[in-house]
Amino acid sequence: MNKSIHNWIRPEIQQLTAYHVPDPGDAIKLNAMENPYQWDAAVIEEWLNVLRSAALNRYPDSAAREVKQQLRTKMQVPDTMEIILGNGSDELIQMLILALNGAERLLLVPEPSFVMYQHLAQVADMQYLGVPLQTADFK
Repeated sequence: MNKSIHNWIRPEIQQLTAYHVPDPGDAIKLNAMENPYQWDAAVIEEWLNVLRSAALNRYPDSAAREVKQQLRTKMQVPDTMEIILGNGSDELIQMLILALNGAERLLLVPEPSFVMYQHLAQVADMQYLGVPLQTADFK
């Protein structure tokens, strides 16, 4: 009997590949949530001072109460609305897909779109249906 770990992994998961991120060259990537500009030296120093006193050996508050309160204040988010934080859009999309996944559920996504919708739907064993946009100019 072959006791390889691969026997435990679903075949469709084994066939997944990482999505390709093209090198942007000198272009500013607006779709990657990256800041194309260097931080100011004073901001870097302030950040380093905060980092020096941070309890890096401990898990942060899993409810992110302080961060959420600051976001509520700064962005005027009412207390009646929830704030969900994640480690980037991939994690937030994954949380939504897993929360909504179920037998015979379908993820409907306009295309072209972010490749992670299809990738994560496949990981969650959810049906994926890409719906083409009406026109080539996205109208």
